Amino acid sequence: MRLMKAVVGEAIIRKIIEHGKAEAEKIIRDAEAKAKQILENARAEAYREAAEKVKSIKSDAEIRAAMIRHTAATRAKIMHRLKLLEEKNKIIEDVFKVAWEELAKFTKTDKYLEVLKNLILEAALSIGGGRLRIIIPQHHEDVIEKINLQDLAKIVEERTGNKTDFEVTIKPLNVSGGVIVETLDGRIMFDNTFEGRMKRMRKDIVRE
Repeated sequence: MRLMKAVVGEAIIRKIIEHGKAEAEKIIRDAEAKAKQILENARAEAYREAAEKVKSIKSDAEIRAAMIRHTAATRAKIMHRLKLLEEKNKIIEDVFKVAWEELAKFTKTDKYLEVLKNLILEAALSIGGGRLRIIIPQHHEDVIEKINLQDLAKIVEERTGNKTDFEVTIKPLNVSGGVIVETLDGRIMFDNTFEGRMKRMRKDIVRE
């Protein structure tokens, strides 16, 4: 009887141990499975974050590369335009230098008298007539003396409706020819010297 009880007790104990062992193994398997899943999730998250970072870095690199290309292209265009502008200005300088030399010679010809009349008339009409002062550069006194200023004043009066008269002043102007016309109070002035006209022409050419 005692032997039977011992055998039964031992069987129970063994069963309990095996059950406990099975439970332990199940717990271990579950834990391993969970750990494996956590590890896989961590790896997937790490991979995703790494991929996002690589994508971001690549995107930043592409943007920077595009900006560099754009900057280089813009710089090249600006340099090209500056070069063209430099060449254009050089040509303009050469042309105007020759023109000034030719105009200086022109003031010594008979045709200059008629040109000076037209320059005075243009300036006076632009101002609108009235009491006007004609400023002539030195060494051109002999030319202005040959012009009938009263006749010019009548033309200005007819076209503007304002009574007009002129007075002449000789000044050491740094110009090759032409005339400056201004109101007696100096508030309105029209520079119709050759140099004044050339400057206006030059501005128009540079803007083109």
